[in-house]
Amino acid sequence: KPHGWIAVTEKYSEKLMELACKLLEVLSEAMGLEKEALTKACVDMDQKVVVNFYPKCPQPDLTLGLKRHTDPGTITLLLQDQVGGLQATKDNGKTWITVKPIEGAFVVNLGDHGHYLSNGRFKNADHQAVVNSNSSRLSIATFQNPAPEAIVYPLKIREGEKAVMDEPITFAEMYRRKMSKDLEAARFKKLAKEQQIQAEEVAEKAKLESMPIEEILA
Repeated sequence: KPHGWIAVTEKYSEKLMELACKLLEVLSEAMGLEKEALTKACVDMDQKVVVNFYPKCPQPDLTLGLKRHTDPGTITLLLQDQVGGLQATKDNGKTWITVKPIEGAFVVNLGDHGHYLSNGRFKNADHQAVVNSNSSRLSIATFQNPAPEAIVYPLKIREGEKAVMDEPITFAEMYRRKMSKDLEAARFKKLAKEQQIQAEEVAEKAKLESMPIEEILA
């Protein structure tokens, strides 16, 4: 392990927990709630620090570093290097934009939990990571998550709004449902791809069968 790695990581983790709590205070006040509202809703905030390394890819158009997704937790702080590669959606997921790195700055991304607590007022944008053929890329994602038993439901529903959830559930149940939905979507995507390949094979076979033998042997 690199010298000083544990001490530096612990300090980094501590400072980012403080930053995340301050950001949640700002969002709470923007919702017209007491500034500790979102933090309290987490019950006992957990943290996960993930270092992602994306090597150079000779054919970047054929793959993604990280597929399209939303983060399940409350809020995520991402530190990018200057290579870039993060893409996020706007216009309700219709348009992809590249999030250009700014040296010394964090990308702040709201997770599903934060989205639900705000009743959709603050969005959990879909995002993905792309690779390139020129440079490898490094990023550090710090996820702030609620306790498994924390209740997930809008903290405030404004007049004329409907709740974005049918019922209050625990974060553990919310996460389970999300994973189940993602697995089902992946299964359907795989099935659709297999059906497309089969259709192409049938079409190619029909084309060959309709061709004169002279053209096939030519």
